[in-house]
Amino acid sequence: MDSELIFVSYSSKDRPFALEFSQELELLGANIWIDQNSIQLGQNWDNAIEDALETADTFLLLISPTAVDSQNVQDEVSIAKENNKKLIPVLIMPCELPMRWKRLQFADLTKNADKAIKDIVDELGLQLEATSNLKNVLSLIGLSEMSPDQIVKNSDKQKMSEQKLEDELEHLLISNEEIDSAIVMHKKGIKKSKQLMVMVVLGSLILLSVLLFIDIAFPLWMIIIGCLSINLLAIRPVASIRKRDGNIDLMDLLKLKRDRLVRIINKLNEKEIENFNQEFFDYIKI
Repeated sequence: MDSELIFVSYSSKDRPFALEFSQELELLGANIWIDQNSIQLGQNWDNAIEDALETADTFLLLISPTAVDSQNVQDEVSIAKENNKKLIPVLIMPCELPMRWKRLQFADLTKNADKAIKDIVDELGLQLEATSNLKNVLSLIGLSEMSPDQIVKNSDKQKMSEQKLEDELEHLLISNEEIDSAIVMHKKGIKKSKQLMVMVVLGSLILLSVLLFIDIAFPLWMIIIGCLSINLLAIRPVASIRKRDGNIDLMDLLKLKRDRLVRIINKLNEKEIENFNQEFFDYIKI
């Protein structure tokens, strides 16, 4: 069984436990795939995860309140079920399960850790030796020392803290309102540029009419060249309109990109947020 690849799905908020738990399973002979240890430098995260999901034989799901709320985890579960992967759900924190998860038989580390660990090890075909190390890992999520009531309270506090962190990270991103304001700014700029173009063209026509009908000895070619020179002033507004139109299209795409980033906000780092914001500032420039 140790040759079978085991995909570990978890919320990033449970990463310390997931990594330690996976490491202990590997010491028992499991062939584990977990994003933090298995994705190579330069690899695209989404592609690497999709490839691993397709290759894996077993899907180990670590269930917690944040895992239930994680769109990434939900997507991974859906893909695993669609591809008929062997599912091993493990409840690591008390929470309300989604309807589609309630029908899954899971190992419950929150109520009977000994039985849950034995079931997990048996299901994975591993040796039961040294499972005491697995129990020690439970301290990372506070299961070894807290009563059920304390676990629930801790879970609620953890969930509130994690939500606060996600809100703070999302606040660092340029907001949709700011993007909309920038789009409005560009549209106003386009309107002013068009007005300027109309004024330049009308001005040149008026000048041409005046010079043609007044008694001034200007050669016709000189009058025409003068009017054309005035019309050259419209080139800058034309370029500005094209630039602003392009930036409006890019900022519409930026809003879609922001929505995607918000869905994976707990995996972003400050550099990625900074790059996104800089991309927005580049689109403001003319």
